Amino acid sequence: MDALQQLSISLIQALQTLSPSLDGVMNFFSFFGRVEFYLVIAPFIYWALDKRLGIRALLILITIDVVSASFKLLFHQPRPYWIGGVRGLAEEASYGIPSSHASDSLAVGGYLAYRAKKTWFWVVMGIILFFIGLSRLYLGVHFLHDVLFGWLLGGVILWIAAKRSEQIAAWARSKTLSAQIAIGFVVSGVVIVLGILIRSIISGTPDPASWSSYSTDARSISHSFTLAGALFGSITGYALMRSQANFQHAENWGNRALSYVLGIIGLLLIYFGLDIAFGMIAADETIAGYALRYIRYALATFWVTFGAPWIFLKLKLAQPEAS
Repeated sequence: MDALQQLSISLIQALQTLSPSLDGVMNFFSFFGRVEFYLVIAPFIYWALDKRLGIRALLILITIDVVSASFKLLFHQPRPYWIGGVRGLAEEASYGIPSSHASDSLAVGGYLAYRAKKTWFWVVMGIILFFIGLSRLYLGVHFLHDVLFGWLLGGVILWIAAKRSEQIAAWARSKTLSAQIAIGFVVSGVVIVLGILIRSIISGTPDPASWSSYSTDARSISHSFTLAGALFGSITGYALMRSQANFQHAENWGNRALSYVLGIIGLLLIYFGLDIAFGMIAADETIAGYALRYIRYALATFWVTFGAPWIFLKLKLAQPEAS
């Protein structure tokens, strides 16, 4: 691993000779892998373009993030700027390998390209994915093997989604509403247990003193509760939407745009409002804090998948989907 790290350090040092000239460009591409970007784009796909594509993209994102987060914790490896030799042009609290920016963007972006079936879309997506990976090196937050392993994981999830998503969707539709909700809750519980189990496995191997000051929060399992809540809210909301608020977007783009604005306002109120409110109730790294984090993210994705569409129908900004 040391040889790989040193190779990457040399590469990052070469890239950072272009700093600060390219800092803005690289931060721009890096943003495409951040949760804030998906917070904006996933609802747009779901509310304004294609709800089935939107829910699959959202579930693919959560799935690959669970996989990436699990490997990060299991490997508990440093980021380049933690060990020195390069500058950290961004800061990250989690462990390094794999790059979730690389894995998430390939899995989700690749699936969108697969569904679009347009050559130009594949080309554009390929360019974006390359520069997302390059930006993580340039910023000093990932080694080359972090990015490559992230792309590998993203490719595996993309392949599964492309080959099996129709079968999984058909299986889910065959279940009753209560069964779908119960399955969502159980699977979200598995995500939490997985995080707890992996942290227990690595508990006997502390981080080296040379960079442990950077990784003080890296072993937190709060991200497991984040993903578990988001998963439960997504599955529950989509199941309820299909039975109680089965919508299709308006034909005119004016109503679609208004729907999106109203939906995003509601999402931001939930996402940031509950963050502030729950922060006053319990600290993050407590049982109560974990539970509130689960609830917050469950409500956020429940709003996206059910709450907002229900309101769109009531305001006639969307129309019921024909049977």
